[in-house]
Amino acid sequence: MRPKELLHKYWHWLGLTLFAMLIALAALIAPNRISLLELEREAFAAENQIREKLLEDPQLVTHALTVPGGATQLTELFNDAGFGQRLLRYELYDSKGDLVFTRGLANLRLNRPAIAASINPNRNGATIGLYAGDGTNGPSHFARLHVPINLGSDVHGSLEIYLDQSKQAGVLTSYFGVIALVILALVGAGITIPLALAWTRGRAQRRAREEVLYLQSHDSLTGLANRAKFTERVGQALERIQDDAMHMAVITVNIDRFKELNETLEHQGGDRVLHDIGTRIQHVARDRDIVARLGGDEFAIALTDVAALSDVMAFVHRLGSALTRPFHVNNREVVLTTSLGIALAPADGDTADVLVRHSAIALSRAKLDGGQRMCFYEESMDKAVQQRHTIEQDLRHALRRGEFDVVYQPQYDLKTETPCGSEALIRWHHPQHGIVAPGHFISVAEETGLIVPIGEWVLRQACSDATQWPEHLTVAVNLSPAQFHDGDIAETVADILHETGLAANRLELEITESLLINDTEEVLAKLNRLRELGVRIAMDDFGTGYSSLSYLARFPFSKIKIDQQFVRNMTRDPAMRAIVKTIIALGESLRVTITAEGVETQEQADMLRRLGCPQVQGFLYGRPEKATVHADKTMSDAVSMSQLPKRPSAA
Repeated sequence: MRPKELLHKYWHWLGLTLFAMLIALAALIAPNRISLLELEREAFAAENQIREKLLEDPQLVTHALTVPGGATQLTELFNDAGFGQRLLRYELYDSKGDLVFTRGLANLRLNRPAIAASINPNRNGATIGLYAGDGTNGPSHFARLHVPINLGSDVHGSLEIYLDQSKQAGVLTSYFGVIALVILALVGAGITIPLALAWTRGRAQRRAREEVLYLQSHDSLTGLANRAKFTERVGQALERIQDDAMHMAVITVNIDRFKELNETLEHQGGDRVLHDIGTRIQHVARDRDIVARLGGDEFAIALTDVAALSDVMAFVHRLGSALTRPFHVNNREVVLTTSLGIALAPADGDTADVLVRHSAIALSRAKLDGGQRMCFYEESMDKAVQQRHTIEQDLRHALRRGEFDVVYQPQYDLKTETPCGSEALIRWHHPQHGIVAPGHFISVAEETGLIVPIGEWVLRQACSDATQWPEHLTVAVNLSPAQFHDGDIAETVADILHETGLAANRLELEITESLLINDTEEVLAKLNRLRELGVRIAMDDFGTGYSSLSYLARFPFSKIKIDQQFVRNMTRDPAMRAIVKTIIALGESLRVTITAEGVETQEQADMLRRLGCPQVQGFLYGRPEKATVHADKTMSDAVSMSQLPKRPSAA
């Protein structure tokens, strides 16, 4: 830093230092000067006192000047004035200036220049010179008093008196020395304390800046690099490997079902797991590798200086072994699985941002495939992600633009061969792509949370349409798990029933078993509130996923729907047929209505009738149709089917 910049930055400290130096200098000089002035004042006082004594006894003075040896009597005068013990020497001079008499220290001489010389004429013309002795054989300080003698026209002369001031000087020096020390101490404190405070504050500010810089580039929980720092370091590593003709692998790691795990752990157990995962990854990685936490339960590792794909696979194997070991949190053993996405450089990208994005795309594919697996990036994945992003953006405008529509697929009673209700299904009329099936956008709506407003719109529309149907027909609407977790689903349903005027017993809400896996008690409480409203609750796709008979025991469902994969294969697979038969028997025992989904052939319908299945739904009995068409057809089918013994043919 240049001098001008230093002066501009620290001018206040420089000014304070100079001011302190001036005060310190004054503290060192002023006491000495004041001491000398005080000694001078004391010398003047002594001169006046001696002079007054001389004037009181003129005969003594005359005798001293005129009679040889008479000056010895002056000693008594000095004793009477109180200066006998301090008298060093006195000299008596006649009117011609000749020495008449002297007594005292003969070797008293001035070994130093005068440190204070004052010519202060008083009313008698007396003068005083103040000197400092050598302080070895004689006094350290003494005063020279000059007293002129003028007693009429015949008696003239002068008296020179040397008066010891060592004791007074010592007292004054000690006194003013203490004052000087106090002043210096105060000045020192006045400088030291602000400097110490400034240094402490500066140190705290430096530490705060360092901490801010650290937090800007590191994750506070694990101490690993954050996304920005990781991207920066990967970019630097890419420059090196380009020069060395080496390769790099960016691996993104995500914990499977971590949200559910975190909700089951108490006292920040999830944070503890994340911290331990970061530690294990660091232990597996090499010193030259880059490890980061990108956010949430997502970590990233950049393997630098990779020579072959086998190096990446060896690291993945070590990483998998490290992360599958149990974690101990709050006296509990936790076992978790992870999914990995891998992008290779330079094949999958030559910049840090591209590599990180491609590894994230590969991770998403691994998660979509069920998790607990590793997936390398492929170019086709990027296209799928872009398409998914496009769907997400279009979905955000579809509801506002009125691009959704609700269609209804009828459900039939096998005993009476008449329609008993319908299931509401959503369709998206995309302005460019035409009709988009739910399978292409429902998962995106679930991930983005858009399923909540969309699901509420479907529920309101279905209830409104059902009011135009015969009163014995029900309408079934699928509910998303997100609708249970966001807001009060019971209150929403109650408001819609009140708004549309649909009887509660005509509304059937379908849920999947996956909703009951997490937060079972909370979900069951909300389901009970829905049952209290009078609506029916159906378990959809029973027999798949995490089917648990305990759910049927803990909550009285109104209906169980057999998944279509069992219905589709039961005519040729005895095992599937046995499962369907068991579910139907279970429904009879629990007095729960059973509906078979996906009935497409007459053979399937006949088999279900023999097995005692009460309700069916599928293309054999009708395809999903719009509300107006569906209402007209249902009413006509209700009349015709009651008169004809034949079953409906495929639509």
